[in-house]
Amino acid sequence: MKIAFCTPFKPLSHPRISGDVTIARDLFKTLTESGHEMVVLPFFPAKQIDRKPWLWPEAARTLRNMIELARGADCWLTYGSYYKVPDVFGPAATKRLGIPYFLFQASYAEKRGQRLATWAGYRLNRRAMLRADHIFCNRVNDLKGCAKLLPNERYSHVKPGVPDGLFQRDEETRRRLREEWRVGDTPVVMTTAMMRPGVKSEGLRWVIESCAELLRKGIDLKLVVVGDGPKRGEIEALAARMLGERAVFPGLVDRAELGGVFSAGDVFAFPGLEESVGMVYLEAQLCGLPVVATDDEGAPHVIAHGQSGLVTPVDKQAFTDAMERLLTDPAFRNELGGQAAGYVKQHHISGNSYREMTDIMERATTARRHI
Repeated sequence: MKIAFCTPFKPLSHPRISGDVTIARDLFKTLTESGHEMVVLPFFPAKQIDRKPWLWPEAARTLRNMIELARGADCWLTYGSYYKVPDVFGPAATKRLGIPYFLFQASYAEKRGQRLATWAGYRLNRRAMLRADHIFCNRVNDLKGCAKLLPNERYSHVKPGVPDGLFQRDEETRRRLREEWRVGDTPVVMTTAMMRPGVKSEGLRWVIESCAELLRKGIDLKLVVVGDGPKRGEIEALAARMLGERAVFPGLVDRAELGGVFSAGDVFAFPGLEESVGMVYLEAQLCGLPVVATDDEGAPHVIAHGQSGLVTPVDKQAFTDAMERLLTDPAFRNELGGQAAGYVKQHHISGNSYREMTDIMERATTARRHI
C-alpha cells in the first residue's frame, strides 16, 4: 500500500526523544520494511489548536499541502489523537481524497467533554475517532474509550512491538562499560527516563530510594541512570546524597547505542507510574535484563511476570522487595534474564504486531476501491 502518514504530536525528526516519537519511528520503519510506501506528510503543531485561532490560516494551508502530497495514496494513517492534540487533518483530507482513514493510538475520555476548557478539543478528537475507518490501540486503556464510542469491529488492540534486531545482547560493550564503571561482579541496576517534571522523575526517585534502602541492608549494587532533562541536576543531587559513588549518570544515549548500555546491567528497574505503553521494558528485556515494574498501567502488558521480570503493586516497598529478590538471587536473576529476550521476540516484535493491523488496512482499502 501507499500510505499517507501524519504525526500531529511531533515530527518523526523531533530532536527530543520520547515514547511517542520512538513508537512513531518504529511504526514507520516497520511498515516501510514490510514493503509499504510511506508518504510522510508535513508536520504542523496541532497541540491545543482549538485555542489558537491565529494558527488556523496556516493550518488550512498545511491541509491543502497534505492533500496534494497524499494524492495517489491508498489510505491515510495518523499516529495519535486525543483532546489536547486532536487530528484535525485526517478527517478533512480523506473526505476530499476519498480514501480510508486510520488512527493509531487514539484516546477518548468523556470527562473532557464536560469542561469548557477541554470541550472543543474533545469534540475535535471525537470527530476524528468517529470518522476513522478503524482505530488501532497499542494501549489497553484506550480500548475502554473506544468501546464507549464505536462498535467492536471499528477498533482493535495492537501489541506494542520493537523492530527485530534493533536491541540485542552486546557482550563486548558489557565488558567495556563494566570495566569503565569499575563494578567487577557487583550487580548493576539499570534505569532510564526523560528527566522532566512529573511521573518520570518520580519514578527515578523511587529507584534511587529503593537502591539506598538495599544498600543499608548490606546488598551490594551499582545504579546506572541513563537520560537527561530539566530535572537531571535535582535527580543527580538526590543520588549523590543517598548513594554516593554508587550511582553513575552517563547522560542521554542514542537509541542505536542503548542496547550496549543496557547489556552492561544485570537488572532493569523503573516503576512505570502512569506508563501507558512501556517500550523501555521491551528494549531492556531484549538485552537479556530481567525487569522490575509496577502494575500501574502499561508494564503488565509487556512483561511476563515471573518469566521475564517481576511486576508489583504500585507500592514502593513491594517494588524494593522485587529488586532485592533479583539482586540477591543470581540464579533466579539469570533465569529470568535468559528468558526475557525470547519472550519479547515471541510476543512483541513489531513486524508481527503490525501484520494484523496492515491486513485490516488492506481489506478496507480494497473494499473502498470497489465501491
